[in-house]
Amino acid sequence: MTPARFRLGVLAAWLLACAILLFVSRDAIANLAMLDADDYLRLQEVRDWLGGQSFFDVHQYRIDPPGGVAMHWSRIVDLPLAAFILLFQPLLGTADAERVTASLVPLITLGGSMVAIATATVRLADRRAALIATLLAATTPLLLFHVMPLRIDHHGWQTMLGLSTIAACFDPRARRGGIVAGICAALWLAISLEGLPMAAAIGLLLAVRFVIEGGDRDAAQRFRAFAGALALAGIMLFAAFHGRAAYSQPYCDAVSPAWFGPMIASPALAALLMPLVATRGPVARIGLLAFAAITGVGMLAVTAPDCLHGPFAALDPVVRHYWYQNVPEGMPVWRQPNANAAMLIGFPLIGIAGALLGWRRATTASGARNWLAMLMLMLAAYAVSLLVQRAGGFAHGCALPGAGYLLARLLDAIGRWRHVVPRILASAAAIMALSPIGALLAANLVVLEDPNPEPPRSLPICRAPCDRFAALAAMKPTYILTGLDLTPNLLVKTPHSYAGSGHHRDQAAIRRVLDSFMGDPEVAHRIMRARGMSHVLIEPQGIEASIYIAAAPHGLMARLVTGRPPAWLKPVPLPGSQLKLWRRIP
Repeated sequence: MTPARFRLGVLAAWLLACAILLFVSRDAIANLAMLDADDYLRLQEVRDWLGGQSFFDVHQYRIDPPGGVAMHWSRIVDLPLAAFILLFQPLLGTADAERVTASLVPLITLGGSMVAIATATVRLADRRAALIATLLAATTPLLLFHVMPLRIDHHGWQTMLGLSTIAACFDPRARRGGIVAGICAALWLAISLEGLPMAAAIGLLLAVRFVIEGGDRDAAQRFRAFAGALALAGIMLFAAFHGRAAYSQPYCDAVSPAWFGPMIASPALAALLMPLVATRGPVARIGLLAFAAITGVGMLAVTAPDCLHGPFAALDPVVRHYWYQNVPEGMPVWRQPNANAAMLIGFPLIGIAGALLGWRRATTASGARNWLAMLMLMLAAYAVSLLVQRAGGFAHGCALPGAGYLLARLLDAIGRWRHVVPRILASAAAIMALSPIGALLAANLVVLEDPNPEPPRSLPICRAPCDRFAALAAMKPTYILTGLDLTPNLLVKTPHSYAGSGHHRDQAAIRRVLDSFMGDPEVAHRIMRARGMSHVLIEPQGIEASIYIAAAPHGLMARLVTGRPPAWLKPVPLPGSQLKLWRRIP
Protein backbone atom coordinates (compact mmCIF):
# COMPACT_ATOMS: atom_id res chain seq x y z
CA MET A 1 0.00 0.00 0.00
CA THR A 2 1.47 3.34 -1.07
CA PRO A 3 1.59 6.28 1.36
CA ALA A 4 -0.92 8.18 -0.80
CA ARG A 5 -3.43 5.31 -0.80
CA PHE A 6 -2.95 4.88 2.93
CA ARG A 7 -3.71 8.55 3.62
CA LEU A 8 -6.73 8.36 1.34
CA GLY A 9 -7.95 5.29 3.24
CA VAL A 10 -7.66 7.08 6.59
CA LEU A 11 -9.52 10.10 5.18
CA ALA A 12 -12.26 7.85 3.79
CA ALA A 13 -12.64 6.08 7.15
CA TRP A 14 -13.02 9.42 8.91
CA LEU A 15 -15.54 10.78 6.38
CA LEU A 16 -17.61 7.60 6.62
CA ALA A 17 -17.61 7.78 10.41
CA CYS A 18 -18.61 11.47 10.26
CA ALA A 19 -21.50 10.72 7.91
CA ILE A 20 -22.83 7.95 10.15
CA LEU A 21 -22.51 9.99 13.34
CA LEU A 22 -24.21 13.01 11.77
CA PHE A 23 -27.06 10.82 10.55
CA VAL A 24 -27.71 9.15 13.90
CA SER A 25 -27.46 12.53 15.67
CA ARG A 26 -29.76 14.44 13.34
CA ASP A 27 -32.65 14.84 15.81
CA ALA A 28 -30.32 15.83 18.64
CA ILE A 29 -28.66 18.43 16.39
CA ALA A 30 -32.02 19.86 15.33
CA ASN A 31 -33.01 20.37 18.97
CA LEU A 32 -29.54 21.14 20.34
CA ALA A 33 -30.13 18.16 22.66
CA MET A 34 -26.67 17.48 24.06
CA LEU A 35 -25.68 14.19 25.63
CA ASP A 36 -24.07 15.53 28.79
CA ALA A 37 -24.57 18.44 31.16
CA ASP A 38 -20.96 19.53 30.67
CA ASP A 39 -21.58 20.03 26.94
CA TYR A 40 -24.35 22.50 27.69
CA LEU A 41 -22.20 24.31 30.21
CA ARG A 42 -19.32 24.47 27.74
CA LEU A 43 -21.61 26.16 25.19
CA GLN A 44 -22.78 28.61 27.84
CA GLU A 45 -19.17 29.35 28.72
CA VAL A 46 -18.45 30.23 25.09
CA ARG A 47 -21.61 32.33 24.86
CA ASP A 48 -20.58 34.29 27.96
CA TRP A 49 -17.12 34.93 26.53
CA LEU A 50 -18.48 36.05 23.16
CA GLY A 51 -21.00 38.17 25.06
CA GLY A 52 -18.26 40.20 26.75
CA GLN A 53 -17.05 38.17 29.77
CA SER A 54 -13.29 38.32 30.21
CA PHE A 55 -11.16 35.68 28.47
CA PHE A 56 -9.55 34.93 31.84
CA ASP A 57 -12.86 34.74 33.73
CA VAL A 58 -14.61 31.38 33.45
CA HIS A 59 -17.10 31.95 36.26
CA GLN A 60 -20.70 30.93 35.66
CA TYR A 61 -22.52 33.84 37.24
CA ARG A 62 -26.03 32.46 36.68
CA ILE A 63 -25.28 29.47 38.91
CA ASP A 64 -25.52 30.32 42.64
CA PRO A 65 -25.67 34.09 42.11
CA PRO A 66 -24.46 36.63 42.78
CA GLY A 67 -20.96 35.23 43.19
CA GLY A 68 -21.39 32.41 40.69
CA VAL A 69 -19.24 29.31 40.30
CA ALA A 70 -15.51 29.50 39.53
CA MET A 71 -15.16 26.79 36.89
CA HIS A 72 -11.89 24.87 36.47
CA TRP A 73 -12.18 24.58 32.69
CA SER A 74 -9.66 25.80 30.15
CA ARG A 75 -10.26 28.33 27.39
CA ILE A 76 -8.21 26.11 25.06
CA VAL A 77 -11.32 24.09 24.29
CA ASP A 78 -13.37 27.27 23.92
CA LEU A 79 -11.12 28.70 21.19
CA PRO A 80 -12.22 26.52 18.22
CA LEU A 81 -15.85 26.72 19.33
CA ALA A 82 -15.79 30.51 19.44
CA ALA A 83 -13.86 30.73 16.16
CA PHE A 84 -16.34 28.59 14.22
CA ILE A 85 -19.38 30.32 15.74
CA LEU A 86 -17.99 33.69 14.67
CA LEU A 87 -17.18 32.27 11.22
CA PHE A 88 -20.64 30.82 10.58
CA GLN A 89 -22.69 33.47 12.38
CA PRO A 90 -22.93 35.97 9.48
CA LEU A 91 -24.06 33.20 7.12
CA LEU A 92 -26.36 31.13 9.34
CA GLY A 93 -27.38 33.23 12.31
CA THR A 94 -26.38 32.56 15.89
CA ALA A 95 -28.56 29.52 16.60
CA ASP A 96 -27.56 27.57 13.48
CA ALA A 97 -23.94 28.66 13.81
CA GLU A 98 -23.91 27.06 17.27
CA ARG A 99 -25.49 23.86 15.92
CA VAL A 100 -23.01 23.56 13.06
CA THR A 101 -20.07 24.34 15.33
CA ALA A 102 -21.16 21.90 18.02
CA SER A 103 -21.48 19.21 15.33
CA LEU A 104 -18.24 19.97 13.50
CA VAL A 105 -15.71 20.43 16.31
CA PRO A 106 -16.16 16.95 17.89
CA LEU A 107 -15.74 15.36 14.45
CA ILE A 108 -12.46 17.24 14.03
CA THR A 109 -11.20 15.69 17.27
CA LEU A 110 -12.34 12.28 15.96
CA GLY A 111 -10.21 12.90 12.87
CA GLY A 112 -7.24 13.82 15.03
CA SER A 113 -7.65 10.67 17.11
CA MET A 114 -7.88 8.49 13.97
CA VAL A 115 -4.74 10.09 12.54
CA ALA A 116 -2.91 9.47 15.83
CA ILE A 117 -4.03 5.82 15.87
CA ALA A 118 -2.95 5.36 12.25
CA THR A 119 0.41 7.03 12.90
CA ALA A 120 1.16 4.97 16.00
CA THR A 121 0.24 1.71 14.26
CA VAL A 122 2.35 2.49 11.19
CA ARG A 123 5.33 3.11 13.42
CA LEU A 124 4.72 -0.12 15.32
CA ALA A 125 3.71 -2.38 12.42
CA ASP A 126 2.77 -1.46 8.83
CA ARG A 127 0.25 0.52 6.78
CA ARG A 128 -2.19 -2.37 6.36
CA ALA A 129 -2.47 -2.91 10.11
CA ALA A 130 -2.70 0.86 10.58
CA LEU A 131 -5.59 1.19 8.14
CA ILE A 132 -7.40 -1.68 9.86
CA ALA A 133 -6.84 -0.02 13.25
CA THR A 134 -8.26 3.23 11.86
CA LEU A 135 -11.34 1.46 10.52
CA LEU A 136 -11.81 -0.23 13.90
CA ALA A 137 -11.68 3.21 15.53
CA ALA A 138 -14.86 4.07 13.62
CA THR A 139 -16.59 1.16 15.40
CA THR A 140 -15.33 1.82 18.95
CA PRO A 141 -18.33 2.92 21.06
CA LEU A 142 -16.45 4.38 24.02
CA LEU A 143 -14.14 6.40 21.78
CA LEU A 144 -17.02 7.59 19.57
CA PHE A 145 -19.15 8.58 22.56
CA HIS A 146 -16.78 11.46 23.33
CA VAL A 147 -16.67 12.74 19.73
CA MET A 148 -20.35 12.48 18.77
CA PRO A 149 -21.82 15.66 17.28
CA LEU A 150 -22.67 18.08 20.12
CA ARG A 151 -20.05 16.47 22.46
CA ILE A 152 -18.17 19.74 22.78
CA ASP A 153 -16.69 19.30 26.25
CA HIS A 154 -13.03 18.42 26.72
CA HIS A 155 -13.12 14.60 26.62
CA GLY A 156 -12.65 14.35 22.85
CA TRP A 157 -9.69 16.72 23.03
CA GLN A 158 -8.15 14.69 25.84
CA THR A 159 -8.43 11.47 23.84
CA MET A 160 -6.95 13.07 20.72
CA LEU A 161 -4.04 14.68 22.57
CA GLY A 162 -3.35 11.54 24.62
CA LEU A 163 -3.21 9.34 21.52
CA SER A 164 -1.07 11.94 19.74
CA THR A 165 1.35 11.91 22.68
CA ILE A 166 1.66 8.13 22.42
CA ALA A 167 2.10 8.21 18.63
CA ALA A 168 4.92 10.74 19.02
CA CYS A 169 6.72 8.40 21.42
CA PHE A 170 7.36 6.04 18.49
CA ASP A 171 8.55 8.68 16.02
CA PRO A 172 11.74 7.35 14.37
CA ARG A 173 13.23 10.83 14.76
CA ALA A 174 13.76 10.84 18.49
CA ARG A 175 14.16 14.55 19.19
CA ARG A 176 11.18 15.53 17.04
CA GLY A 177 9.05 12.83 18.65
CA GLY A 178 10.00 13.93 22.15
CA ILE A 179 9.16 17.57 21.42
CA VAL A 180 5.79 16.72 19.88
CA ALA A 181 4.98 14.34 22.75
CA GLY A 182 5.90 16.98 25.34
CA ILE A 183 3.78 19.68 23.70
CA CYS A 184 0.79 17.36 23.30
CA ALA A 185 1.09 16.25 26.91
CA ALA A 186 1.26 19.87 28.09
CA LEU A 187 -1.90 20.71 26.10
CA TRP A 188 -3.58 17.57 27.44
CA LEU A 189 -2.88 18.60 31.04
CA ALA A 190 -3.75 22.25 30.46
CA ILE A 191 -7.18 21.15 29.25
CA SER A 192 -7.75 18.79 32.18
CA LEU A 193 -5.73 17.19 34.95
CA GLU A 194 -7.68 14.00 34.28
CA GLY A 195 -4.82 13.20 31.92
CA LEU A 196 -2.22 13.36 34.71
CA PRO A 197 -2.01 9.60 35.47
CA MET A 198 -1.39 8.70 31.82
CA ALA A 199 0.92 11.64 31.18
CA ALA A 200 2.95 10.47 34.19
CA ALA A 201 2.94 6.90 32.84
CA ILE A 202 4.25 8.10 29.46
CA GLY A 203 6.97 10.17 31.13
CA LEU A 204 7.91 7.24 33.36
CA LEU A 205 8.14 4.91 30.36
CA LEU A 206 10.45 7.28 28.49
CA ALA A 207 12.51 7.70 31.66
CA VAL A 208 12.83 3.93 32.13
CA ARG A 209 13.93 3.54 28.52
CA PHE A 210 16.53 6.26 29.11
CA VAL A 211 17.82 4.41 32.19
CA ILE A 212 17.89 0.97 30.55
CA GLU A 213 18.99 2.09 27.10
CA GLY A 214 21.30 4.81 28.30
CA GLY A 215 23.83 3.99 25.65
CA ASP A 216 21.18 4.48 22.97
CA ARG A 217 21.34 8.09 21.88
CA ASP A 218 17.71 8.02 20.69
CA ALA A 219 16.36 7.08 24.12
CA ALA A 220 18.23 9.94 25.79
CA GLN A 221 17.25 12.47 23.12
CA ARG A 222 13.60 11.46 23.18
CA PHE A 223 13.26 11.70 26.95
CA ARG A 224 15.17 14.98 27.23
CA ALA A 225 13.13 16.56 24.44
CA PHE A 226 9.90 15.34 26.02
CA ALA A 227 10.79 16.65 29.48
CA GLY A 228 12.00 20.01 28.17
CA ALA A 229 9.01 20.53 25.88
CA LEU A 230 6.57 19.53 28.64
CA ALA A 231 8.04 22.05 31.08
CA LEU A 232 8.37 24.90 28.57
CA ALA A 233 4.97 24.39 26.93
CA GLY A 234 3.34 23.95 30.33
CA ILE A 235 4.50 27.30 31.68
CA MET A 236 3.75 29.07 28.39
CA LEU A 237 0.21 27.68 28.26
CA PHE A 238 -0.43 28.71 31.85
CA ALA A 239 0.77 32.24 31.13
CA ALA A 240 -1.31 32.48 27.95
CA PHE A 241 -4.59 31.22 29.37
CA HIS A 242 -4.63 32.57 32.93
CA GLY A 243 -4.88 36.11 34.24
CA ARG A 244 -2.72 37.58 36.96
CA ALA A 245 -5.17 36.57 39.70
CA ALA A 246 -4.65 32.87 38.89
CA TYR A 247 -1.03 33.00 40.06
CA SER A 248 -2.19 33.21 43.67
CA GLN A 249 -4.78 30.42 43.46
CA PRO A 250 -3.36 26.96 44.34
CA TYR A 251 -6.22 24.96 42.83
CA CYS A 252 -5.85 21.18 42.94
CA ASP A 253 -8.26 20.38 40.10
CA ALA A 254 -6.47 22.23 37.28
CA VAL A 255 -3.01 23.39 36.33
CA SER A 256 -2.12 26.08 38.86
CA PRO A 257 0.97 27.20 40.80
CA ALA A 258 0.31 24.25 43.12
CA TRP A 259 1.31 21.89 40.31
CA PHE A 260 4.36 23.80 39.06
CA GLY A 261 6.63 21.46 41.03
CA PRO A 262 5.81 18.07 39.51
CA MET A 263 4.59 19.38 36.13
CA ILE A 264 7.22 22.02 35.37
CA ALA A 265 10.12 21.91 37.84
CA SER A 266 10.61 18.11 37.72
CA PRO A 267 10.72 17.77 33.91
CA ALA A 268 12.78 20.96 33.59
CA LEU A 269 15.38 19.67 36.08
CA ALA A 270 15.52 16.32 34.32
CA ALA A 271 16.07 17.96 30.93
CA LEU A 272 18.69 20.42 32.18
CA LEU A 273 20.72 17.93 34.23
CA MET A 274 20.63 14.99 31.80
CA PRO A 275 23.98 15.85 30.13
CA LEU A 276 25.68 15.31 33.51
CA VAL A 277 24.68 11.64 33.61
CA ALA A 278 24.22 10.78 29.92
CA THR A 279 27.52 8.90 29.75
CA ARG A 280 27.33 7.36 33.22
CA GLY A 281 25.71 4.16 34.41
CA PRO A 282 22.11 3.37 35.36
CA VAL A 283 22.63 4.30 39.01
CA ALA A 284 23.55 7.88 38.12
CA ARG A 285 20.61 8.16 35.74
CA ILE A 286 18.21 6.82 38.36
CA GLY A 287 19.65 9.27 40.88
CA LEU A 288 18.99 12.20 38.54
CA LEU A 289 15.41 11.15 37.90
CA ALA A 290 14.77 10.55 41.60
CA PHE A 291 16.18 13.99 42.46
CA ALA A 292 13.96 15.69 39.86
CA ALA A 293 10.86 13.77 40.97
CA ILE A 294 11.43 14.34 44.70
CA THR A 295 12.04 18.03 44.12
CA GLY A 296 8.78 18.45 42.19
CA VAL A 297 6.62 16.42 44.57
CA GLY A 298 8.29 18.13 47.52
CA MET A 299 7.31 21.53 46.10
CA LEU A 300 3.72 20.29 45.80
CA ALA A 301 3.74 18.96 49.36
CA VAL A 302 5.07 22.24 50.76
CA THR A 303 2.95 24.68 48.73
CA ALA A 304 -0.33 22.74 48.43
CA PRO A 305 -0.36 19.59 50.57
CA ASP A 306 -4.11 19.12 50.05
CA CYS A 307 -3.47 18.39 46.38
CA LEU A 308 -1.67 15.17 47.34
CA HIS A 309 -5.09 13.75 48.22
CA GLY A 310 -6.77 14.60 44.89
CA PRO A 311 -9.30 17.28 43.88
CA PHE A 312 -12.30 15.57 45.49
CA ALA A 313 -10.76 14.72 48.87
CA ALA A 314 -12.34 17.70 50.61
CA LEU A 315 -15.89 17.07 49.37
CA ASP A 316 -18.64 17.35 51.95
CA PRO A 317 -19.67 13.75 52.85
CA VAL A 318 -23.31 14.42 51.91
CA VAL A 319 -22.25 15.93 48.58
CA ARG A 320 -19.96 12.99 47.91
CA HIS A 321 -22.63 10.39 48.68
CA TYR A 322 -25.65 11.89 46.93
CA TRP A 323 -23.93 13.67 44.04
CA TYR A 324 -20.40 12.51 43.22
CA GLN A 325 -20.99 8.80 43.77
CA ASN A 326 -24.00 8.97 41.47
CA VAL A 327 -21.98 10.25 38.49
CA PRO A 328 -21.19 7.03 36.58
CA GLU A 329 -18.35 8.46 34.49
CA GLY A 330 -16.27 9.08 37.61
CA MET A 331 -16.84 5.66 39.17
CA PRO A 332 -14.75 2.43 38.85
CA VAL A 333 -15.80 -0.59 36.83
CA TRP A 334 -17.32 -2.39 39.84
CA ARG A 335 -19.71 0.55 40.34
CA GLN A 336 -20.93 0.47 36.73
CA PRO A 337 -24.05 -1.18 35.30
CA ASN A 338 -23.23 -4.59 33.85
CA ALA A 339 -23.41 -3.41 30.24
CA ASN A 340 -20.99 -0.53 30.93
CA ALA A 341 -18.60 -2.87 32.74
CA ALA A 342 -18.66 -5.30 29.82
CA MET A 343 -17.87 -2.48 27.41
CA LEU A 344 -14.96 -1.29 29.54
CA ILE A 345 -13.39 -4.68 30.07
CA GLY A 346 -13.77 -6.52 26.77
CA PHE A 347 -12.04 -4.81 23.87
CA PRO A 348 -8.73 -3.75 25.51
CA LEU A 349 -7.95 -7.44 26.06
CA ILE A 350 -7.85 -7.88 22.27
CA GLY A 351 -5.44 -4.95 21.97
CA ILE A 352 -3.24 -6.42 24.71
CA ALA A 353 -3.17 -9.77 22.89
CA GLY A 354 -2.19 -8.01 19.67
CA ALA A 355 0.61 -6.08 21.35
CA LEU A 356 1.95 -9.30 22.86
CA LEU A 357 1.90 -10.90 19.40
CA GLY A 358 3.69 -7.89 17.91
CA TRP A 359 6.35 -8.09 20.60
CA ARG A 360 6.89 -11.82 20.08
CA ARG A 361 7.03 -11.52 16.28
CA ALA A 362 9.16 -8.39 16.04
CA THR A 363 12.09 -8.90 13.68
CA THR A 364 14.28 -6.15 15.14
CA ALA A 365 15.31 -5.21 18.65
CA SER A 366 13.87 -1.70 18.27
CA GLY A 367 10.58 -3.13 17.02
CA ALA A 368 10.35 -5.44 20.02
CA ARG A 369 11.11 -2.54 22.40
CA ASN A 370 8.42 -0.40 20.78
CA TRP A 371 5.77 -3.10 21.03
CA LEU A 372 6.72 -3.74 24.64
CA ALA A 373 6.44 -0.01 25.37
CA MET A 374 3.03 0.10 23.69
CA LEU A 375 1.95 -2.87 25.77
CA MET A 376 2.99 -1.11 28.98
CA LEU A 377 1.11 2.06 28.01
CA MET A 378 -1.93 0.01 27.05
CA LEU A 379 -1.94 -1.73 30.42
CA ALA A 380 -1.63 1.60 32.21
CA ALA A 381 -4.53 3.09 30.23
CA TYR A 382 -6.59 -0.04 30.87
CA ALA A 383 -5.95 0.16 34.62
CA VAL A 384 -6.97 3.84 34.72
CA SER A 385 -10.17 3.10 32.77
CA LEU A 386 -11.14 0.38 35.26
CA LEU A 387 -10.77 2.92 38.07
CA VAL A 388 -12.47 5.85 36.27
CA GLN A 389 -15.04 5.05 33.60
CA ARG A 390 -14.58 8.24 31.58
CA ALA A 391 -11.02 7.15 30.72
CA GLY A 392 -12.46 4.21 28.78
CA GLY A 393 -12.46 6.01 25.43
CA PHE A 394 -8.75 6.70 25.66
CA ALA A 395 -8.01 3.14 26.83
CA HIS A 396 -9.89 1.70 23.87
CA GLY A 397 -8.00 4.05 21.56
CA CYS A 398 -4.74 2.74 23.00
CA ALA A 399 -5.92 -0.82 22.27
CA LEU A 400 -6.52 -0.17 18.57
CA PRO A 401 -2.91 -0.53 17.32
CA GLY A 402 -2.67 -3.98 18.90
CA ALA A 403 -6.13 -4.98 17.70
CA GLY A 404 -5.35 -3.74 14.18
CA TYR A 405 -2.11 -5.72 14.10
CA LEU A 406 -3.78 -8.89 15.43
CA LEU A 407 -6.62 -8.67 12.91
CA ALA A 408 -4.22 -7.96 10.03
CA ARG A 409 -2.14 -11.04 10.84
CA LEU A 410 -5.25 -13.21 11.20
CA LEU A 411 -6.63 -12.00 7.88
CA ASP A 412 -3.24 -12.72 6.28
CA ALA A 413 -3.44 -16.30 7.52
CA ILE A 414 -7.02 -16.72 6.33
CA GLY A 415 -6.13 -15.19 2.98
CA ARG A 416 -3.83 -18.11 2.28
CA TRP A 417 -6.69 -20.62 2.40
CA ARG A 418 -7.44 -22.25 -0.91
CA HIS A 419 -11.25 -22.15 -0.94
CA VAL A 420 -13.11 -18.89 -1.44
CA VAL A 421 -16.29 -19.43 0.59
CA PRO A 422 -14.58 -20.55 3.82
CA ARG A 423 -12.12 -17.69 3.36
CA ILE A 424 -14.90 -15.11 3.12
CA LEU A 425 -16.83 -16.54 6.06
CA ALA A 426 -13.73 -16.82 8.23
CA SER A 427 -12.65 -13.28 7.37
CA ALA A 428 -16.06 -11.91 8.33
CA ALA A 429 -16.01 -13.89 11.58
CA ALA A 430 -12.50 -12.64 12.40
CA ILE A 431 -13.47 -9.02 11.78
CA MET A 432 -16.54 -9.37 13.98
CA ALA A 433 -14.71 -11.22 16.76
CA LEU A 434 -11.79 -8.79 16.99
CA SER A 435 -13.71 -5.55 16.53
CA PRO A 436 -14.93 -3.40 19.44
CA ILE A 437 -18.52 -4.16 18.47
CA GLY A 438 -17.81 -7.90 18.46
CA ALA A 439 -16.08 -7.69 21.83
CA LEU A 440 -19.05 -5.77 23.23
CA LEU A 441 -21.57 -8.31 21.90
CA ALA A 442 -19.53 -11.21 23.24
CA ALA A 443 -19.18 -9.59 26.66
CA ASN A 444 -22.90 -8.85 26.84
CA LEU A 445 -23.67 -12.51 26.23
CA VAL A 446 -21.97 -13.47 29.47
CA VAL A 447 -23.01 -10.62 31.78
CA LEU A 448 -26.17 -10.65 33.85
CA GLU A 449 -28.92 -8.17 33.15
CA ASP A 450 -29.06 -5.33 35.67
CA PRO A 451 -31.97 -6.02 38.05
CA ASN A 452 -32.57 -2.28 38.54
CA PRO A 453 -31.57 -0.45 35.36
CA GLU A 454 -31.03 3.27 35.70
CA PRO A 455 -33.69 5.58 34.30
CA PRO A 456 -32.49 7.96 31.57
CA ARG A 457 -30.37 10.84 32.86
CA SER A 458 -32.08 13.42 30.64
CA LEU A 459 -35.30 14.08 28.81
CA PRO A 460 -35.83 12.01 25.64
CA ILE A 461 -34.97 13.60 22.30
CA CYS A 462 -37.79 14.91 20.14
CA ARG A 463 -38.21 13.27 16.74
CA ALA A 464 -38.77 16.67 15.14
CA PRO A 465 -37.69 20.24 15.96
CA CYS A 466 -39.34 21.27 19.21
CA ASP A 467 -38.74 23.37 22.29
CA ARG A 468 -39.80 21.94 25.64
CA PHE A 469 -38.53 25.02 27.43
CA ALA A 470 -40.43 27.66 25.44
CA ALA A 471 -42.87 28.50 28.24
CA LEU A 472 -40.11 28.63 30.83
CA ALA A 473 -37.85 30.70 28.58
CA ALA A 474 -40.66 33.22 28.00
CA MET A 475 -40.83 34.07 31.70
CA LYS A 476 -39.15 37.16 33.10
CA PRO A 477 -35.62 36.22 34.31
CA THR A 478 -35.70 34.95 37.87
CA TYR A 479 -33.82 32.70 40.32
CA ILE A 480 -34.93 29.04 40.38
CA LEU A 481 -34.26 26.08 42.65
CA THR A 482 -33.87 22.98 40.45
CA GLY A 483 -31.85 19.79 40.11
CA LEU A 484 -28.10 19.76 39.59
CA ASP A 485 -28.23 17.72 36.37
CA LEU A 486 -30.87 19.91 34.73
CA THR A 487 -29.23 23.27 35.40
CA PRO A 488 -26.66 23.36 32.52
CA ASN A 489 -29.38 22.56 29.95
CA LEU A 490 -31.58 25.29 31.39
CA LEU A 491 -28.76 27.84 31.33
CA VAL A 492 -28.52 27.39 27.56
CA LYS A 493 -32.26 27.28 26.87
CA THR A 494 -33.59 29.93 29.31
CA PRO A 495 -32.54 33.34 30.73
CA HIS A 496 -32.88 32.38 34.40
CA SER A 497 -30.38 31.80 37.21
CA TYR A 498 -30.23 28.53 39.14
CA ALA A 499 -29.29 27.32 42.60
CA GLY A 500 -26.45 24.94 41.74
CA SER A 501 -25.00 22.44 39.29
CA GLY A 502 -22.93 19.29 39.48
CA HIS A 503 -19.55 21.03 39.49
CA HIS A 504 -17.47 20.53 42.59
CA ARG A 505 -15.94 23.94 43.12
CA ASP A 506 -19.23 25.22 44.50
CA GLN A 507 -20.02 22.36 46.82
CA ALA A 508 -21.84 24.75 49.15
CA ALA A 509 -24.42 25.32 46.41
CA ILE A 510 -24.64 21.58 45.76
CA ARG A 511 -25.27 20.98 49.45
CA ARG A 512 -28.05 23.61 49.48
CA VAL A 513 -29.77 21.87 46.57
CA LEU A 514 -29.50 18.48 48.31
CA ASP A 515 -30.77 19.85 51.61
CA SER A 516 -33.67 21.59 49.87
CA PHE A 517 -34.94 18.55 48.01
CA MET A 518 -34.19 15.88 50.62
CA GLY A 519 -35.02 17.84 53.75
CA ASP A 520 -38.29 18.89 55.27
CA PRO A 521 -40.07 21.38 52.96
CA GLU A 522 -39.51 24.13 55.52
CA VAL A 523 -35.75 23.71 55.03
CA ALA A 524 -36.19 24.50 51.35
CA HIS A 525 -38.47 27.41 52.25
CA ARG A 526 -35.80 28.96 54.48
CA ILE A 527 -33.04 28.44 51.89
CA MET A 528 -35.12 29.94 49.09
CA ARG A 529 -36.04 33.01 51.12
CA ALA A 530 -32.44 33.53 52.27
CA ARG A 531 -31.06 33.22 48.70
CA GLY A 532 -33.88 35.07 46.95
CA MET A 533 -35.16 32.11 44.90
CA SER A 534 -38.65 32.57 43.50
CA HIS A 535 -39.50 29.22 41.88
CA VAL A 536 -38.98 25.45 42.21
CA LEU A 537 -38.56 23.37 39.04
CA ILE A 538 -38.29 19.57 38.88
CA GLU A 539 -38.03 16.81 36.31
CA PRO A 540 -40.30 14.13 37.86
CA GLN A 541 -39.02 11.25 35.69
CA GLY A 542 -35.32 12.13 36.03
CA ILE A 543 -32.74 9.99 37.81
CA GLU A 544 -31.91 12.84 40.18
CA ALA A 545 -35.49 12.93 41.43
CA SER A 546 -35.40 9.17 42.02
CA ILE A 547 -32.20 9.50 44.08
CA TYR A 548 -33.72 12.18 46.31
CA ILE A 549 -36.99 10.29 46.76
CA ALA A 550 -35.20 7.07 47.71
CA ALA A 551 -33.06 8.95 50.24
CA ALA A 552 -35.87 11.04 51.70
CA PRO A 553 -39.39 9.61 51.11
CA HIS A 554 -40.92 12.54 53.03
CA GLY A 555 -38.68 15.28 51.62
CA LEU A 556 -39.65 18.11 49.30
CA MET A 557 -38.87 16.20 46.09
CA ALA A 558 -40.99 13.22 47.15
CA ARG A 559 -43.91 15.50 47.99
CA LEU A 560 -43.67 17.38 44.70
CA VAL A 561 -43.50 14.24 42.56
CA THR A 562 -46.50 12.70 44.33
CA GLY A 563 -48.57 15.87 43.98
CA ARG A 564 -48.38 17.05 47.61
CA PRO A 565 -46.59 20.43 47.41
CA PRO A 566 -46.34 22.52 50.59
CA ALA A 567 -48.76 25.40 51.02
CA TRP A 568 -46.11 28.01 50.23
CA LEU A 569 -45.74 26.74 46.63
CA LYS A 570 -48.26 27.62 43.91
CA PRO A 571 -48.18 25.60 40.63
CA VAL A 572 -47.26 27.40 37.42
CA PRO A 573 -48.36 25.72 34.16
CA LEU A 574 -45.69 24.81 31.59
CA PRO A 575 -47.58 23.78 28.43
CA GLY A 576 -45.86 21.10 26.36
CA SER A 577 -43.24 20.34 29.00
CA GLN A 578 -42.57 17.32 31.21
CA LEU A 579 -41.12 19.63 33.83
CA LYS A 580 -43.13 20.86 36.81
CA LEU A 581 -42.86 24.43 38.12
CA TRP A 582 -44.08 26.13 41.31
CA ARG A 583 -43.83 29.74 42.46
CA ARG A 584 -42.87 30.47 46.06
CA ILE A 585 -45.47 32.45 47.95
CA PRO A 586 -43.59 34.89 50.22
